[in-house]
Amino acid sequence: MLLLSLTFIAFIFYSLASIHVMGRLFHKEGPSQKKTILLSTVAILAHMTLLVNSVFTESGQDLSFTNVALLICWMIVVSVTTVSLRFPATLLLPVVYGFAATLLVVSLFIPHHIVLQTIDINVGLVTHVSLSFLAYCVLIIATLYAVQFYFINKRLKQKDLSIVYSHLPPLMLVEKQLYQLVTVGTVLLTSALISGFVFSENMFEKAFIHKTILSLIAWVIFATVVFGHHLKGWRGKGTVITIISAATVLTLAYFGSRFVKEILLGQF
Repeated sequence: MLLLSLTFIAFIFYSLASIHVMGRLFHKEGPSQKKTILLSTVAILAHMTLLVNSVFTESGQDLSFTNVALLICWMIVVSVTTVSLRFPATLLLPVVYGFAATLLVVSLFIPHHIVLQTIDINVGLVTHVSLSFLAYCVLIIATLYAVQFYFINKRLKQKDLSIVYSHLPPLMLVEKQLYQLVTVGTVLLTSALISGFVFSENMFEKAFIHKTILSLIAWVIFATVVFGHHLKGWRGKGTVITIISAATVLTLAYFGSRFVKEILLGQF
C-alpha cells in the first residue's frame, strides 16, 4: 500500500510539473520556476522514497530491471532539474517528467524480484558500476539536448516566429551544452570501460559479452563525435542523429538483455 501511494504521489506531481511547463512552453516569460521546482521536488522526493522502499526490503536487495530503470530515471530527473536552475531547459523538463510519470505507472504492472540477498562490497566493482551509471545518465541527458537542438533548429529553418519569442534557450547555447555533455559523458564511459576491464573478470564471458561489445560500439561512436567536433568542427543534423544512435546502442547494452530476460521471458 505504501509503494502504491508513493507511486501515485510521484506520478501526480510529475504530471502536474510537466503540464505546467508545457502550458507555457511558447510563452515569452516561460513557466514559473518556483512552481516547477515545487511540483518536481515533491515528485522527486516521493520517487526517492519509493526507490528506497522498493530496493531495500526485508528479504534482500531488489535490483530488478524495473528498479534499476527507476533509479536511473530518478538520477536523470534530478540532474535535469538541477541544470534548469541555472540554464534554460524548458523543452527538456516536460520530457523527463512525462517519462518518469509513465515509467512509474508501468512499473506497477511489471513483476519485481529479489535478485541479491546480500551486496558484496568490492571497491573496484562498485567503481565500475558507479561510473557506468553516471556515464549513462550524462549521455542520455546529452541525447535529450540533441533532440532539443534538432527541434529548435528545425523550427528556425521553417521560420516559425513563435520559436523566436518563446522561452526556449538560444540554439547556440543548446549546441554548446550538448557537446560539453557528450564530451564529459564519453570520458566517463571511457573510465567505466577501463575500470570494467581492470576490476571485472567476466567482461568477455558468454553472459556479458554482448554488453561489452555494444558498450564498445557506443563508445567508438561517441568518441568519434567528440574528436570530430573538436578537431574538424563537426556539427548539425548528422552529428545529432549519430549521438541519438549511439545512445540507443548504449541503452541496448545496459538494458537489452535484462529487458528480454526479466520482462518478456519472466526469468530472474
